[in-house]
Amino acid sequence: MQKSQLIIKIAQIVETLPPMPQNIDRILNTIRHNYVLNKNEIIHLTKEDPGLCADLLHIANESYDSFRNIDTIEDAVENIGVQPLIQQIGYCYARSTIREHFESLENLHQYFAHSRNISKSCRIIAMVSNMKPHDQQIYATAGLIHDIGRLVVVLASNRFNASLLGTTAEKMSYIDHDEKKIMGLSHSQVGWRICRRWKFSPVLQEAVLRHHTPILNDDFSFPGGMVFIAHFVSYSDFSGEILSKMLPAELLTNLNLTIKDFIEARKLARTEPY
Repeated sequence: MQKSQLIIKIAQIVETLPPMPQNIDRILNTIRHNYVLNKNEIIHLTKEDPGLCADLLHIANESYDSFRNIDTIEDAVENIGVQPLIQQIGYCYARSTIREHFESLENLHQYFAHSRNISKSCRIIAMVSNMKPHDQQIYATAGLIHDIGRLVVVLASNRFNASLLGTTAEKMSYIDHDEKKIMGLSHSQVGWRICRRWKFSPVLQEAVLRHHTPILNDDFSFPGGMVFIAHFVSYSDFSGEILSKMLPAELLTNLNLTIKDFIEARKLARTEPY
């Protein structure tokens, strides 16, 4: 298949993905355009939709480490925050769409397993960095959706991309370059297009676009760096000390992480549940 034909086919697949339902789309739009989120308005919108209300409460109870249940939207917003809850709702819909749209692909379960591992590592890195709980949830969501473009590329080209297991930091940074050379665009760019279509926040869009290229010349992407380093936090073949030496020194510095933090994150990744 020629490069131009492949790009057209990828664009067609992205366009056939259904948009977010109107209720979710309406709320996601406030985040996408950086509007000041009115907590009471979000609560009101959520209460108008029983399904969305139930989903938010389910996510809140899964996400919030507490000995008591969260039984109201007010409690959910107070304890988790508006943005992470809404982003999680968006991802839950996206996950359902992915399962339906790409069910013909072999080894789809591997995609979800990898995404869960990176999500868990992103959350742990954010926790080790002493980020607020809602930021931890946002980066956990970034980890869940970071490779969504890979599925479209696989479906369009009828082949699987190289596995990341055993990939060095240097090789990871070249994956986007190699894909652009072969196909005309990378799976990161495809994923970014999907995130725009589904109106995910600028942070999530950037995390998906830059998760292989957190450092481009003098430009550093913090969201991209979080997902990039998460691959090495969840990586089990080497010790933390060896892996930390494989990573670009400026990456840890720009993420405000020490080697000690990195090793601690790896220990937690091996012992903490999803």
